[in-house]
Amino acid sequence: MIQKPLEAVTKVDIDALVSNAVIESTTLEYKQELPGNKDDDKKEFLADVSSFANARGGEIVYGISPKVDPTGKKTGEPADVVAITGSTADEAKLRLEEMIRQGVAPRLPVQIKEVTGWGNDGNGFVILLRIPKSFASPHMVTYKGTSRFFSRHSAGKYQLDVTEIRSAVLATETQADRIKQFREERLARIVADDTPVALSSRHRLVMHVIPISHFLNRERLDLTSPQHRHQLSFRPYAASGWDHRFNLDGFLTWSRTSDESARSYTQLFFDGAIEAVYADLLRGPQGGKVQNGEGIIASIAYEKSAIEALRDYLNEYAALGITGPIAVSLSILGCRGSYLAVDTFMSGDRHPIDRDAVILQEVVFDGPDVDVPTVLKPLFDQVWNACGFPRSFNYTEAGVWNPR
Repeated sequence: MIQKPLEAVTKVDIDALVSNAVIESTTLEYKQELPGNKDDDKKEFLADVSSFANARGGEIVYGISPKVDPTGKKTGEPADVVAITGSTADEAKLRLEEMIRQGVAPRLPVQIKEVTGWGNDGNGFVILLRIPKSFASPHMVTYKGTSRFFSRHSAGKYQLDVTEIRSAVLATETQADRIKQFREERLARIVADDTPVALSSRHRLVMHVIPISHFLNRERLDLTSPQHRHQLSFRPYAASGWDHRFNLDGFLTWSRTSDESARSYTQLFFDGAIEAVYADLLRGPQGGKVQNGEGIIASIAYEKSAIEALRDYLNEYAALGITGPIAVSLSILGCRGSYLAVDTFMSGDRHPIDRDAVILQEVVFDGPDVDVPTVLKPLFDQVWNACGFPRSFNYTEAGVWNPR
């Protein structure tokens, strides 16, 4: 695969595949032409796409001719760039997206980019199709009544048999369990104060962000490489200034208070997972200290901080070349008896949080290029539910974040 965010891929990267003789693999395949309009062509295309999603994910580059040996057999090496003609890039992308939407179940999110710059006029293009390893696998080709599952090995795609399909389903369940177990173990450590830095209070908002493919494949980020070292920031939650260091788990940033405890920290794990903890969630009467463990959560400020934090982390992911799908979750710890601060006209509907640990259901989205307030709305709704309200009233009826 091309180790860059999709939007950063240029003609230079495509030409490098040819000049460096980058051979096809389980995560890379070359096609000279776009899929045709015959049913068999469409089924072949859908089999290719679903096989990547059901394996490790990968890329298909349309517009590169394959090299063949004297017997006419493909060697796996690229021969040359053959710019696509006969349609515009927008038409080609829309057609591929529509075929995937109608011919694969469950729905499979992909990224498609045209790369231009070939030909006398520079308008010749290739199409790069990036397919993430799916968290909802196995995906089935359903076009015109087809019911087939595919995956990939070193020789290309192959059709799964009944035993392999059953194993794929069980593997997906196991993957979900791994994510759940990671989150439960981390929350238990935070509750027990087993954190990388001492926190300033026990009233904590916890955000976990998990890039599913990296996490499940245990892909270790090389955070110490010169390429990545200067990019690392991962600002602590709601902080303007912070310290940082590497630790056994990855890269840590934290915001100090006057007594040297941390108001917040962000831990980037080597597998790409992020744990952001904010220990300044509650406010006392008139903004003073919290009394008897009971306080208020500023309903707008905490949502604003969460939105800003997730935006920062997704930008960092894009710089590191981490793609989707991504899971994000929120948890509120040590806030039993606290209220959500709301407008006066809603104050009669509010109720105190009735438990020490509010564990919210995570949301999963396609990748870094998303509208963050929309992604976080289901989590914010759950926080308002925990405080007696039907939903977050910082959103309009149409689901747009627009706090009063």
